[in-house]
Amino acid sequence: FGQGKRFATSGLGDALLGGWLVSGIYTARSGLPFTVTQSTNSVGDGATGVPNLVGDPEGQRSVDSWFNVAAFQLVPSGTFGNAGRNIVRGPRYAVADVSVQRRFRLPGTSAATLRWDVFNIFNRANFGLPARNVTTATIASGTVGTITSLAGDARIMQFAVRVEF
Repeated sequence: FGQGKRFATSGLGDALLGGWLVSGIYTARSGLPFTVTQSTNSVGDGATGVPNLVGDPEGQRSVDSWFNVAAFQLVPSGTFGNAGRNIVRGPRYAVADVSVQRRFRLPGTSAATLRWDVFNIFNRANFGLPARNVTTATIASGTVGTITSLAGDARIMQFAVRVEF
């Protein structure tokens, strides 16, 4: 739209629609890998104990049950479990950000730029990693394997005015 473009090349159409700049960023990634741990398994200073893997860790992939908790068996403290590192993946992440701006000439050598930025324009919920510490208490309470956090913000908008003089 606007002067030198295909549509609304002059007059009111050019004044209202011409000169706008639209840009965007789409970010996507597969789920982050994570390790299911067992905090009641003390295997040494600075080391994280893991349970035994006795089944398929893939679960329902819902916020209430992301991975198969029954696939992990608790081991006595001081015992090295056989569950591997980063064998389960968390939720995928995707977000689209858009920016719309236009520069207006002011009298003399001055100008003003109006800008509207929208982050996560589709307001997609990006979930965080699930609770992954397998203990007798977390199994009994049903908290292990559940997702209770977000990996990003809800839709955020900001307006900006930049004046050049």
